[in-house]
Amino acid sequence: MKYVTDRPFAAPEAAARKLLDLVRASIAESGLPYAYTGATNTAFTRTGGSLLDYAAGIRHAVARKWLEIDRSGTRIILLPDGAE
Repeated sequence: MKYVTDRPFAAPEAAARKLLDLVRASIAESGLPYAYTGATNTAFTRTGGSLLDYAAGIRHAVARKWLEIDRSGTRIILLPDGAE
């Protein structure tokens, strides 16, 4: 028997890359220069990620300078390194 569920975004690198995809899609869809953290969080958890995976992915992406969270904490800004 298998009691542990699969966690596709357990690795921070995988979570960060999925977040990049979600942020790019949100920006393309809305036409805004940023994505909202709430919408991105919801989309991430609906694709199989957990809240811990989301937090680790955000930290990883910010450390790599792919994303930036604005001062209010409600917007995710795609940086040039993350746009590639």
